[in-house]
Amino acid sequence: MAKLKSRLIGIVLVGFGFLVAFQSPVQATPLSLDTQRIYGMRQIDTAINVSIEGWRKAETVILANCDNFPDALVAAPLSHQLDAPILLTPVGGVDEKVMQEIKRLGAENVILLGGTAALSQKVEEDILKAGLDQPERIYGYDQFETAQKVAERVGSKGQVILASGEQFPDALSISAYAGATETPILLTMSHTMPSATKQAINDFQKEGDLHTIVVGGEAVVSSKILDLLQSVERIFGNDRYDTAAEIYEFARDALPSQTTYMVTGENFPDALAAGGLAAKKRAGIVLTQRDILPGAIYSVLSTPAESPLRVVIIGGAAVITDKVRGMLDGTVQPPYLLANLTIVVDPGHGGPDPGAKGVSGRYEKSNTLPVGIDLASLLRSAGARVILTRSTDVSPAEGTYSERADLEARTKIANDTKADLFISIHNDSFSNPETSGTTTYYSSQNPVGAQSKTLAASVQSELVQALGLPSRGVKDAAFYVIKNTEMPAVLVELGFLSNPTEEALLTSPEFQKKAAQGIYRGILSFAGY
Repeated sequence: MAKLKSRLIGIVLVGFGFLVAFQSPVQATPLSLDTQRIYGMRQIDTAINVSIEGWRKAETVILANCDNFPDALVAAPLSHQLDAPILLTPVGGVDEKVMQEIKRLGAENVILLGGTAALSQKVEEDILKAGLDQPERIYGYDQFETAQKVAERVGSKGQVILASGEQFPDALSISAYAGATETPILLTMSHTMPSATKQAINDFQKEGDLHTIVVGGEAVVSSKILDLLQSVERIFGNDRYDTAAEIYEFARDALPSQTTYMVTGENFPDALAAGGLAAKKRAGIVLTQRDILPGAIYSVLSTPAESPLRVVIIGGAAVITDKVRGMLDGTVQPPYLLANLTIVVDPGHGGPDPGAKGVSGRYEKSNTLPVGIDLASLLRSAGARVILTRSTDVSPAEGTYSERADLEARTKIANDTKADLFISIHNDSFSNPETSGTTTYYSSQNPVGAQSKTLAASVQSELVQALGLPSRGVKDAAFYVIKNTEMPAVLVELGFLSNPTEEALLTSPEFQKKAAQGIYRGILSFAGY
């Protein structure tokens, strides 16, 4: 360790208590996902583009009303069974572009979902006029009976899904699983099971043991209406997004693709055709709000995967904004990630203390400050309360400057604010100009030394990945500012100013931003993301 750093060791203060242990991190990583959009000017066009994405040819297509959600929601199992894309059209006839897509697919058969109130007689006439066979119509008096008829067409295989027919997000969230496993979706009211749904369940139970997956909590599907069911498994969360996240986890084995489809949880037409494509690709579906990625969805997408995850957004920027896309690819940070955390960022040295001096004359204090400011910006964007020990070329010590007063001031800022984390940023130096690499230090003498070590490991891992310098590892040292703070604390040596190559990097704004990003990602990893 450089002699220039030796001043940080050995000054001792006593009387500090232990901070309540920081939450142990879980196995997750910050988001940095490949993204793509499938969209069109209208929901009809989006469905066509979904069909183009998934099917070169299709013998059968399924046609549903572009404005009437429930019929298309239960179509995914039938879509998978027949390898048929789901297309949308207005009630009054087949849209011209939809007819072009049917012809591109070479389809001979068309299945209409819904009665003439959903797809009029004119729709049938347009299909016949195009030289196709008489379409098959699957319909009932309402969405519950239509779901029953679709379920009868698909068959049960010993399992059905029961979801709300009054609130549609839950059925949408499980549509990919339903499709891939060809499990029919039945719909219900919250406190009354419609007669058509009862009939379908009774008929399936006569065929043998029947397992029912109930989607949603008590508010959407009350337990009072489940008495007639033989075997029940409920999947639910606190809201539609939590439920979607639970379904995503539940369906991982059935939907192993590293592609995930993202649809809106607020306005459904663009998402109607997604279930069939997701089922065909054996890919999961997640819901999002228009302009923010829900925390539950962020969490499931941050779980490590064997290969990089690709997220395909269904719908244009008016439906799911580019801000959400930025949250997926990591260029925008959701404001809830580090909410309620106070983090002290300590750019090392400053004022009368320049720190190490590079071979070209650059001082350490000038390199650590921009990294600290960039890091503070990233942390604030993720919802953290951030306190910088300095934001200009000054020492935080009051009165006459001394090294001891400077170190005490930095530590006091962190302890007085009862910070959750302390991050000190430095550049290294050594007599051998070939010495190089990145090091992260913790102190086992810190009151929460074990957590400091875990934080150091997370920061070191992400920082080395971001910077590409050799890793000098995680090391234990009694540096004053990480020994005498009461929270998990680390001291980061980004690289060696005494190494000409690394000095050039350390003074580079691009490198400094990478350093901030690496530390930030390490903090996210420690926090469980």
